[in-house]
Amino acid sequence: MKPSEVQFALNLQALASPQCRRIVEVLVKGPQTLQELSKACELTPASISKHLEILAGANLVKVRNLDGAKTAYLQSAKFEPTIDWFITLNS
Repeated sequence: MKPSEVQFALNLQALASPQCRRIVEVLVKGPQTLQELSKACELTPASISKHLEILAGANLVKVRNLDGAKTAYLQSAKFEPTIDWFITLNS
């Protein structure tokens, strides 16, 4: 399997969860702390952490400790295999 095919499969698996999709929708606007994500997504901090692990496992999100707060960042380039696939559907 090519690396782009592996990433595509990881993306679909991670984005199967509505909670993960909700987190991605918030992170498109910019990095967020876990507390900010919890409030914006109306999910508990524990649920946010669980779903961030799924997204990080698919390399879609990075979580870093910034000024004492865990902050999540979207890894936009990792979505390219999925976006490319959707574009080919419209060709």
